[in-house]
Amino acid sequence: MAVKNTTEIPRAKTPESVGVDSKEVRAFIDHCLELGKEIHSLIVMRHGKIACEVYREPYGPDHAHAMYSVSKSFTSTAIGFAIAEGLIALDTRFVDIFPEARGDKPDPYLEKLTVEDLLTMRSGLSVTPMMDKTRDRWFKDIMSSSWISEPGTKFDYISENMYLLCCIIHKKSGMSVIDYLTPRLFEPLGIERPFWETDPRGIEAGGWGLMLKTMDLAKFTLLYQQGGKWHGRQILPEGWAETATAYHTASRTGETSDSSEGYGYCFWRNRGYKKSYRADGMFSQFGIVFEDLDACLAFTAGEVNEQAMRDVIWGHFPKAFIDDDKKAVPVELSIPAYEKLPARPRTAMEKRLIGKKIVFNKPLLLNVIGYPVSVAPLTLTFMGKDKAGNITNVQFLPQADTLKMTWSEGGEVNSIHIGMDGEYRWDNITLGQMPLTACSVGCWNNETELEILIRPIESVAARRLIFRFNGDRVTLKPSAVPSTAVMAENLARSVKNVFKSELLAKPIESLLPRVTPLVDMVHFGKLK
Repeated sequence: MAVKNTTEIPRAKTPESVGVDSKEVRAFIDHCLELGKEIHSLIVMRHGKIACEVYREPYGPDHAHAMYSVSKSFTSTAIGFAIAEGLIALDTRFVDIFPEARGDKPDPYLEKLTVEDLLTMRSGLSVTPMMDKTRDRWFKDIMSSSWISEPGTKFDYISENMYLLCCIIHKKSGMSVIDYLTPRLFEPLGIERPFWETDPRGIEAGGWGLMLKTMDLAKFTLLYQQGGKWHGRQILPEGWAETATAYHTASRTGETSDSSEGYGYCFWRNRGYKKSYRADGMFSQFGIVFEDLDACLAFTAGEVNEQAMRDVIWGHFPKAFIDDDKKAVPVELSIPAYEKLPARPRTAMEKRLIGKKIVFNKPLLLNVIGYPVSVAPLTLTFMGKDKAGNITNVQFLPQADTLKMTWSEGGEVNSIHIGMDGEYRWDNITLGQMPLTACSVGCWNNETELEILIRPIESVAARRLIFRFNGDRVTLKPSAVPSTAVMAENLARSVKNVFKSELLAKPIESLLPRVTPLVDMVHFGKLK
């Protein structure tokens, strides 16, 4: 008799056999493609089984994906365990854990700040989204932030609240959040130890920086949908799943979006389907639970307009959930692969590059604003403690069907193999202290212009690098999808949410679209 694998989600024979209409799922995928949505993966679950699982190549089941604010739901889960184990309580005051946070003058608001205030985004702290994460003083910078409201009174979405919760886990458990969650959550669910970005001292960011496979997100979502049970065993503290995902505070009132339906303990209630909630990350990373339908889904993407993406989801889910139909013939479910660069003839320039390196000037302006150009797209590095960047010492070595590229940036040296035959090549690299998997393809557009497409598969974006050679002079034009203009749009929205004063918000909001495109400015170098 086969031993039951208690870390995997059972798979249905067909989507229809567990009440999922594959035609409607197909219609959802087609709708996304028609609208140009950057969908990366989808796993739909019903009655505790996987009904369908699809990926858009080169994204696949074996690589992690940036989760952005889905990270918050994992931080909340760690807090749930800490409460159940008596390390803290919802009403534990922050200063009772960190008395050193008190300054020279009494601060009545700080004295009131509790664990629950942080969980529900009602800390009252006003932390700028432009806070310099490269400095080894995250805690001090957050604690020196001003107050925009009394703790516990008003919702303001501040990602750094989650960092403070991670500080609490470190202090009370004596271990990192990853180590704390490993025996309690990751091991029971069969989730390999994930990467989670930290501050310079090793404390997890909490509100961002977690990387997970889509299946890991699916397991986490299903665990919550099942009330914290996994293969019949209670994994989460009893009642935590229901408590954490319930309505605890009004969120963005005045809007007509899903983000205005209410907030729990780092889970959002949904307006598009009232009896549902979600873990939610920037660029449309979602774990959505349909509470009354015994259904949930995990979704990853690179789509900046999250509400527009959710609107597409609501157009097909829960419509896709039907009565079980074991006789129905399912339709094929797949997503066309992302377009690659074509295979083109190699040029004589490749031989000239052998044994030489391209040294690029260090752009002063980009270093002043804190975003030197990196092979990693800005979407991956903008909140990091290490921005990497300042690409230089680029070397190319022609090989049979590939072009090996070696370069240095931010004190790190990496090499990739660029497929010159129209097919990706895969390499492990490290940028900004983040382990990444680069899939790369390239071509010569003419005798002197080399185009390279690099997709760090753990990120939501692709990086395009165009090298132009003119004698010993070389220019590099970087770009990305999503673009820096899209990043500016996101940052501007954050500014509106954080700076309540129009006198502060307006100038910064108008400046961002002008500054961020500078990250993709032309770089000048020499062949030596």
